[in-house]
Amino acid sequence: MESVVVVEWHKKPGDAVTAGELVVTVETAKAATEIEAPASGILAQIKAEVGQEIELGGVLGVIAEAGAIQSPGAEPAESLVERPTLAAKEVAKTGSRRPSVNRVLASPLARRVAAQKSIDLSELTASSVSGRIKLRDIEAYETTGRGIGRPAATVAPARPSSGAIHVTRRGKPGGIPILLVHGFGSDSLSWQPLVAALGNSASIILVDLPGHGKSPPPEGKPSIHGLAEVLASALRELGIEGVHLVGHSLGGAVCLALAESGALEIQSLTLLAPAGLGPEIDGAFVDGYNRATRPESLKPWLLRLFADASIVTPGFVAATLQARGDVARQRQIELAAAFFPDGTQASELRGVLKRLTQPQKIIWGELDRIIPMRHALHAGAAAAVHFMPGVGHMPHVEEPSTVARLILQNVSCAT
Repeated sequence: MESVVVVEWHKKPGDAVTAGELVVTVETAKAATEIEAPASGILAQIKAEVGQEIELGGVLGVIAEAGAIQSPGAEPAESLVERPTLAAKEVAKTGSRRPSVNRVLASPLARRVAAQKSIDLSELTASSVSGRIKLRDIEAYETTGRGIGRPAATVAPARPSSGAIHVTRRGKPGGIPILLVHGFGSDSLSWQPLVAALGNSASIILVDLPGHGKSPPPEGKPSIHGLAEVLASALRELGIEGVHLVGHSLGGAVCLALAESGALEIQSLTLLAPAGLGPEIDGAFVDGYNRATRPESLKPWLLRLFADASIVTPGFVAATLQARGDVARQRQIELAAAFFPDGTQASELRGVLKRLTQPQKIIWGELDRIIPMRHALHAGAAAAVHFMPGVGHMPHVEEPSTVARLILQNVSCAT
């Protein structure tokens, strides 16, 4: 998710707003999101008009203290900023947000044309993988009385030769390539705090592992090496032959398998609380997370991921739940049965880590409750190990700036 589109302003400049009050609705390829006022005051300025596309982290508008709007030199009280889903700490500083569950996803052009022609968007079927209705869907509806529908090929299994997994690029075009591989039950959006911290220091490649996010499930019996093969194939089809690897949790195990395979030139390896270095894992978390279908049942398990409980806001829980529909949840239950049978890590990759010769860093939160921090001690002498105090299983979310600095240190060792 690289940008948002402003769908509707619920306030106009000069209107009074109260902290927590709905101010603006924006839309991404995945969901419509309602942005609430981070503070009480006056909506002093709208910086992004309806229909305008703005990068994540961009300022949507400015809220000034009551009375300050008439003062030319007054400083704004708060800016309305649309942040990545998992950057919950920063969201809390700049205004909470909640998913608009019932809103139909549509491009601004499609929404405008539909309004002009009095077409109900809820009657259309999106033809795009993202689920967003586009102008071509409006045109097809006018011609046939029904939508195009989504082509069957978009839900084909991700075979090693298909390159069907979802890949996005961020950061500096043509820069040093860094591949970020997320953990179990997550997706590429979980990296957004780290992506923001890395800035334009490198060319960032983000993937959704098979069975996660926008990627279809793996074909056949899932395996760590199978996921690595799918990644390698997809990257080669994009003309990417060498990368610096960064993997979190399950993604760390996939990175180890990818480095061992020799399918790509792996220049450095940075692992965040990686799986594959010991049999222990919090099986209760895996089972509870997979079973959760309501905010009340999901929140306790999300809290286990972080040392800082303030990250798990109601909006964070709702967004996580919305991203994990019944189909995605069932896919991940099947993956968990393969990777973590009976609450045990089935993959043994300690020997792989010790055999690799690339620059290596292992980063682990000292308060990790999902995978024991002591697994880092299984690394070989070539690995630099960093324990982060006051951090849980998601160091890239809780301390993205520190993690970004450590990654770039490791990258510099290989260049």
